[in-house]
Amino acid sequence: MFKKNLITAAFMAAAIALGTLATSPPAQASAQVYNPCAKLSHGQTKFSGFGANRVTFATATDRNSNVLTITGCRRSGSGYVQEWQDWGYGGLRGFSPQNQAWEDTYRTPTGSFSFTEALGRRNPGTTLRYHTVNTMSRWGGERGATYNQYFEGAGGPSDENLWKYMNEGYYEQAAVINYNRLPDARTVQGASFAIFFHAGRVPSAGCVSTSLSTVTRLLKTNRPGDRIIMGAVDDVFTPYSSNPFGAITARYARSGGPAGILGVPAGNETGGLVRGGAQQLFRNGAITWSSATGARITTGAIRSAWLRAGAQNGALGYPTTEEVRGLRSGGAAQSYQGGAVLWTAGTGAHPTSGAIRAAWLRAGGQNGYLGYPVSDEIKGLKNGGAYQTFQGGSIHWSAASGAHITKGAIRSAWGVKSYERGVLGYPTSDEIKGLKNGGAYQTFQGGAIHWSAATGAHPTTGAIRTKWAAAGSENGVLGYPTSSELTLTNGGKYQTFQGGAIYWTPATGAHISKGGIRSAWAQHGYERGPLGYPTTDEFGVPGGIRQNYQGGSILWSSFTGARSLIGGMATKYDATGGPVLGFPTEEQTAALNGGLIQYFQNGAIIMTPSKSYFVTTGKIRLAWVGQGAEKGKLGYPTSAIVTVPGGAEQTFAGGSIFLSSTGVTTVKYPVAPAPAVVPSAPASPEPTPTASAPA
Repeated sequence: MFKKNLITAAFMAAAIALGTLATSPPAQASAQVYNPCAKLSHGQTKFSGFGANRVTFATATDRNSNVLTITGCRRSGSGYVQEWQDWGYGGLRGFSPQNQAWEDTYRTPTGSFSFTEALGRRNPGTTLRYHTVNTMSRWGGERGATYNQYFEGAGGPSDENLWKYMNEGYYEQAAVINYNRLPDARTVQGASFAIFFHAGRVPSAGCVSTSLSTVTRLLKTNRPGDRIIMGAVDDVFTPYSSNPFGAITARYARSGGPAGILGVPAGNETGGLVRGGAQQLFRNGAITWSSATGARITTGAIRSAWLRAGAQNGALGYPTTEEVRGLRSGGAAQSYQGGAVLWTAGTGAHPTSGAIRAAWLRAGGQNGYLGYPVSDEIKGLKNGGAYQTFQGGSIHWSAASGAHITKGAIRSAWGVKSYERGVLGYPTSDEIKGLKNGGAYQTFQGGAIHWSAATGAHPTTGAIRTKWAAAGSENGVLGYPTSSELTLTNGGKYQTFQGGAIYWTPATGAHISKGGIRSAWAQHGYERGPLGYPTTDEFGVPGGIRQNYQGGSILWSSFTGARSLIGGMATKYDATGGPVLGFPTEEQTAALNGGLIQYFQNGAIIMTPSKSYFVTTGKIRLAWVGQGAEKGKLGYPTSAIVTVPGGAEQTFAGGSIFLSSTGVTTVKYPVAPAPAVVPSAPASPEPTPTASAPA
């Protein structure tokens, strides 16, 4: 590139000699490499030759030097051999260090570029597309459609006049270096133009120049797609080797080489990996290859997570894609044979694989309610299980249960029960919604957890859960659980529900407690009171409902409400045939001298101080009450009502009551015996007078 303000060779020579041209410090000054073809054969170049038939090198000892060694290499078998070597000049100020040569820098771009076009006075026999220069030949420097392209026309101030420079000896023959142009790259306006390999050996604004004979030789031998690698020695060559025709080298070249994401090589290409794979390390990552997956780049946090998981030897295997960015919340991901690694700034990078990954994908992956993983998969759980946490919950897996998601309130309730270590064990389903009143539930090896907005989340297990299920679960009379299972005395357990509770002991089994009967039981202290635990559910009896307990029963009717029968009262009630007495109308109450009495619709049961139980009914009971009940002269009953001639009778401590067949009651008290007549002692007979003796 000469441009409108061309610096003449004489002026440049003088400026270099006097040291008046501004320069930048070299990255590193190194000895010139005179065997670049051998370097290329061993994959010791940072820029790829892309397997071209011919590769030309143009290298300087450092970035600020414009004196170049130029070497032509031809592909031969599995390497390259040298065809020729010459010298020449690059840009006046040397090479650009970043594979980038903007206009007016007077630097030659560093990198690997193809040849596809040429120009000059006459075609020397090249197979490159050839432009025979005429008076109207221009190379576009003006911004627009012709920028960095050959065209014919008047041109503008920045367009190069090819006819003029050809006649001055510079473009007698020239090959176009495809910098900042297709097919190597999209053309960027203002990023330099007219970078040629041309005759007229002289420093320029960015071209490579050498002898006319060398340029002509290159044109005659090079085919479209052959390349030139140019730059400072340390920017072009590396001590690390790779296969110059291999997939890893090709992928590195497509990534931008040393100016790309990977930076410079940091190790040799090494084979012998699992399943015949290969890998090469670079400053910022690696390229890993297998026949099944091809060559893939791994870098940064995602690569670190892959290495933690065992790299290609682990569950993930080889990468199958490059890193994909622009995911939800600014995330990134890379896929592998056995899963993927996902990253966000907030969560870091974590792999997902196997059954846990499959469950996560069913939930929508990172776009679903679980979001991104926030941990790696953690193994070594109970029974060989594993789990992984995500932004919105976690996934647990075991061989017996499979992989299932837990989240929200249900997950919290499971955590209270010690997760998989507790009574519930591992989840056996995901959360299932659509229950009554908008509820949800999830099943586990040892039970389930149900949730509703009104009750929160609570587990059900064992016999209590079985009983609840038999009663219709949340759709039944009990509704949703309102507590977890709680421990009681004597090894008992209970759990509350919206409509009641279920109690269980090894001796009694599981039984439901609800409604008015439950309220009556509560008045006696639940299982701590004299009734103890329920031994049945509620069951129907004529006119009402009954529930039995260890220490008695509770009966309910719409007329009497719920009343309890405790101990001997219950036993006596059942022994006499409950329907005879009807439902209790009140609780048992204390009677005289430690006795008890309980009234029913049709009578009463009395416990005497000696703990004997007797039933009184009908007119006999009324008569007894009329006499003051146990506090009256009759006192406590001493017999049941028995049939006697002419009616029925019941005896009491102080008498009896007789009920005639005509319905007349007679209270009988014992007749007091007549006082015993004690005969008085007979009077002593008066003594018979006797004559007294004479004085």
